[in-house]
Amino acid sequence: MISVPRRLVLSLVFSLAMCLATTASAAEFQVISDIHFDPFTTLTKSQFEVLADAPVSRWPELLKAYNQSRGSTGSDSNYLLMVSAIIAAKTHTPDPLFILYPGDFLAHQWQERYEKVAAKSIADDPAAYREFTMKAVDVVKNEIRKQFPGVPVLATLGNDDSFCGDYWIQPDGMFLHQFADLWQPMLGDTIDADAFGPSFRSLGAYRADLPGMASDRLLVLNSVYWSGSYCSSYFDPKDQNCCDCQNPGAKPGRTQMEWLSAELELARKQQKRVWLLMHVPPGLDSYLEEKADGHSLTAEMWKPEFMQRYLELMEQYRDVLHISFTGHTHMDDFRIDRLDGQPVLLHKIAPAISPIFGNNPGFQSFEVEPQTGIISNWKTYSLNLADQKDEKQWQLEYESRTTYQLESLNAQSTEQLFRFMHAHPDSGFATAYREHYSMGAFTIKPKELPIYLCTILNATYPQFAACLQNHGQPQPKQADEPAQVRRHAGGMTAE
Repeated sequence: MISVPRRLVLSLVFSLAMCLATTASAAEFQVISDIHFDPFTTLTKSQFEVLADAPVSRWPELLKAYNQSRGSTGSDSNYLLMVSAIIAAKTHTPDPLFILYPGDFLAHQWQERYEKVAAKSIADDPAAYREFTMKAVDVVKNEIRKQFPGVPVLATLGNDDSFCGDYWIQPDGMFLHQFADLWQPMLGDTIDADAFGPSFRSLGAYRADLPGMASDRLLVLNSVYWSGSYCSSYFDPKDQNCCDCQNPGAKPGRTQMEWLSAELELARKQQKRVWLLMHVPPGLDSYLEEKADGHSLTAEMWKPEFMQRYLELMEQYRDVLHISFTGHTHMDDFRIDRLDGQPVLLHKIAPAISPIFGNNPGFQSFEVEPQTGIISNWKTYSLNLADQKDEKQWQLEYESRTTYQLESLNAQSTEQLFRFMHAHPDSGFATAYREHYSMGAFTIKPKELPIYLCTILNATYPQFAACLQNHGQPQPKQADEPAQVRRHAGGMTAE
């Protein structure tokens, strides 16, 4: 008969073996987002001329000489910051299964910044403008490939990724065609090349396998078409016309919804778990306007037509949907799709490399069990730009296993976490969220916490307004279009 001490020893050995087996079976993937590469930083007209004429292979040496620091909050990523982030990603996660990139390769106000230093305007020499723009994207690609040779980088496009300007990406346009040719080698064998070409060149959408995860599939969406700011008059390219910029209205958004519906049906037939990758998440964007007597400014990020159809698809295919990764807001945040009060799909919003909205640069590494698709932990790394000492490096901002104590990352567990924060605003979980939201650049004030929590848990303005009023907050103001909220929140208000 086994004695009690020996039973205890065997039990501990068995538990340790199970723990080690779980650890050994786990793999990692990375999410790097919103680099917003800005080669114009401190660039004079003569330096621009040298850079524009140089082959892509010479850009690193030139930009190293032009950039004097890794930048500061309130600006996009110069070359030094971008390279620093990619090297840090390699250092902390040297062998990821894959990398997800939720969009925005190019800096804000790309066209305006180009015209300030270029010898000829975009309209006068559109070919030179397009060549410079694609060289910039190529530099981003090369720096990632340099650190991660052979690792598939599954990317979508953001609202700034366009020849025509912010939120004006053209379906079947020149940017989509040229980006497809440039980025396809980064996808490796995750795609069917015959299917990728037509779907990406027409919409910027495609289907991909997730390496090492036989039961999982990624659907990459161009959610800029669904944005309430798509082809808005505020961002009209006007005379900066490089490639026949037209407003196609709702047509590309509707076509992409049809594509998504067909792909979800195919995934169900083939018994695949579906991950989504997009730039602009569904739901709300909001922030507090102190100058408006504490009222929050908010906007629904997608047009109601697309939000309604999207939620119908979420209802129809909730059995195959697993998780979604997005970018756009630049913060370490979350959105939860809910139907009939029940959580259906989590959108994990990735922190940005670009610190333009007052955040510190950040990226994340996730632990996943390849057989089940369960994401058991993630680590967030950040760079404190307020400390410009040369020795200052990227640091571990937090680890979810200890900070949020979630066994797995999904809609149900995340909703419970944020509902707990609602009920216990003084809890350690709530404090951690307030501190890590901006990767440590600033801390959300306790009185503002309900605004952020109501944003996470509610997808429409009426739901958001009711949530705030239930927590003693004043009626929020509704922005004219969603880009207005981002501009105000980041200090990029219209002149």
